[in-house]
Amino acid sequence: MKEARCDLCHDTLPIIKKLYNETDRWVIIDCKSCLVPMIVWKKHTMYLEEEESKDITKALTEVADKCYGEGMYYIDKKQRSILNHLHWHARPIAI
Repeated sequence: MKEARCDLCHDTLPIIKKLYNETDRWVIIDCKSCLVPMIVWKKHTMYLEEEESKDITKALTEVADKCYGEGMYYIDKKQRSILNHLHWHARPIAI
């Protein structure tokens, strides 16, 4: 049986509208579908250790503060269409 193709592993460049930050563990890009900053854990997993979760929260918060202003966004942790890479979006608060 053929393994399902991972869009984030194989097609990262078309997804990137803007690259904000990248490390060996994550990448922060503009989400192709909703055009907001999104952090993606590079390994196939949906679960992070507490320290890893703190690290990506801090990294996405730094980007979101610059994009929206401090406190003008929320971090959306709901996994929607990509279910094999943990990813979170920084979404602006509707005023």
